[in-house]
Formats: sequence, structure tokens, C-alpha cells
Amino acid sequence: MKHKTKYSEKVHGRNLIKVLRAIDALSNPHGVSIKELQNRLGISRRSVYRLFETLEQLQFPIYDVEVPGEREKRWLLEESYLHNLPNLHLPDIRLTLREQLALYFLLSRDRVFVGTPVESLLSSVRQKLGLLMPADYLSEAQLDRLESIFVSAFHHPKNYSQFDDIIEKLLEAIVKRFSCTVTYTALSHGRTKTYEIDPLRIFEHDEALYLFAQLPGPEVIRILAVDRVESITLLGVHFEEPVNFAPEELLETSFDLTLGDPIEVTVQFAPSAARRVRGRQWARDQEVTEHPDGRLSLTMKTSGKQDVLRWILSFGDQAKILHPPELVEELKAIISSLSKVYSP
Repeated sequence: MKHKTKYSEKVHGRNLIKVLRAIDALSNPHGVSIKELQNRLGISRRSVYRLFETLEQLQFPIYDVEVPGEREKRWLLEESYLHNLPNLHLPDIRLTLREQLALYFLLSRDRVFVGTPVESLLSSVRQKLGLLMPADYLSEAQLDRLESIFVSAFHHPKNYSQFDDIIEKLLEAIVKRFSCTVTYTALSHGRTKTYEIDPLRIFEHDEALYLFAQLPGPEVIRILAVDRVESITLLGVHFEEPVNFAPEELLETSFDLTLGDPIEVTVQFAPSAARRVRGRQWARDQEVTEHPDGRLSLTMKTSGKQDVLRWILSFGDQAKILHPPELVEELKAIISSLSKVYSP
């Protein structure tokens, strides 16, 4: 007996997974009972009938049969129609609540991409998250609230709204491993140069975007600020990524973004500053010594002498360099210069 209904409900995004899994179940040669669908989809008996109505509105030919010895009818898709369907054995790709919360947390840190092509892509990701969220978990209002549950504090983000073309080309070059020619203005000396690079990775640091790039030569790796790239041309020539390139390790061994400037330093912090230092990993290779009076000594091996000096200066008179002596002298010279700046 054909099951005829009149139903005009649209398939909402959050129900799409249930619809597909119902089609998979109805494709079984032996069909499926209402109770089996309830258990399989985690929905009520009434919701199963509503699902049937939605499928018929989408012109899926469903019919029911009585099976001798069974109390419930079984529901199937017409066999002739099944020949036109692909294998619909679908994995359970729905996200748990905790998984979706984790994704929303990561997406909340997207402000660095405001005004760029990546912003619209992330917006699309947010909308599609609802497709992978079981509708039984939360109400509509609660699902909408997920997007605003995490707040990220951005104090001085850079504006990348004028870098659409550069970011798109960099992303394409990294994925396809195309060498590029870039025109770049260095922050250190302010000079503009044009040279060839192999772009390896883009990463975010301190609310700004940076690029790991290989320069011509024996695997010379540099970090370039994306906002200092004035122009970029893809050369269409493929490059090979350095065998030993490990971006995470390079970032872990540098104090900020300076590579290839190794330094070992010991700093002693007063009790008030020690509370800010304690419990954090300032360098991959570090040793902390606690003193009875509340002071703390930190010894670390890292990269970037000037970065470390700026950090120590941020503590004012609450931090003192104990080692090495040459770094103590450099800090004294900086303090002397500062004193002259503020002298009458």
C-alpha cells in the first residue's frame, strides 16, 4: 500500500543529517520499522512520520509492507528508485556539543581576518556547523547562542582589509607549492626589495599575520609580515618544501619572532612580578627556581636577544638580569638612554 501524504515543510539544515540517514535505512532490502528508525535516529515516533512526509515531499517513493510474524510494518524505498542511488552507507558525522563548542571557541579568534577573504569563509563555516549538530541537543535559541558564548579580547589588531589579493595568492601558492616574487619592505631598516621566495606557512601571532618563507640558498627560512608585502606574483614554478622544516618547533625555540639568535638568560623577579611569571611556559627550555621570600628566578634558552630585553624592561624595577653579564651591560645602556630622554 502506498503511503500518501500532503506536507510542505522545508528540510532545515539541522535535519539534513537525519534525512540522509533515514534514506540509508530505507534503502535496506528488508526495509526498516518505525521503532528501528526511532532508535537509529534518536527521535520520537511522531518525528519519524514527519520525516516520511518530508521525504515524500522531496519525491522519494516510500511504501510500507506487512511482514508475516512481525507486529510492525516495514518501510522501504521502491527498488527501481534504489538503482539510481549511490551507496548511502553514511558515517555519523554529527558533532557532539563539546566538539561544536571547541570549534566555536577557535572561530571566535578570527578578528585578525576581518576584511579579508578568510572572514567570509569563516562565516560560512559557522553557518554550516548547524548541519552537523543533532537537533535533539539544544533548542533553536540555545543553538543561536553558541555563536556568542566565547569572547576574544583583541587590543591592537592589524587591518588586513586591503590585502585580499595578497592573502589569496599566498594561500594558493602555499597549497600548490608555487614559488613567488614579492616586493617587501622590512621593518628593521625600512628598505623595499623585490626577491623570490617559496611560501611555506601562514600563522597568526600577537593579532597579526606572518609568513614562513624559504629564500634562495641552502634552506634559509625567514619570517615575513604579511602586511609588509606590497605585491606578489606567482611564478607557476613548483618548489620542494625543506625536509627538516618544522614551523611549530621554530616558534617554540624563539622568544618572539626572531630566529637564529640564540641566547641563554637568567632573570630574577620580585614577588609581585613573580606572580605574573609563575605557571607559564616562556621558553621550551626553561628552569624555574622559587625563593623563600617569594622571588622567582627564571633561566631560559631561547632566540631573540632584543625581544627578551624588551620583555624584561616591561617589568620595570621588578626584574633583574643575573646572567649573562653582556646582557646586563646592554640593559644598562638602554636605561641610560631612557634617562637622557626624560632628563630636563
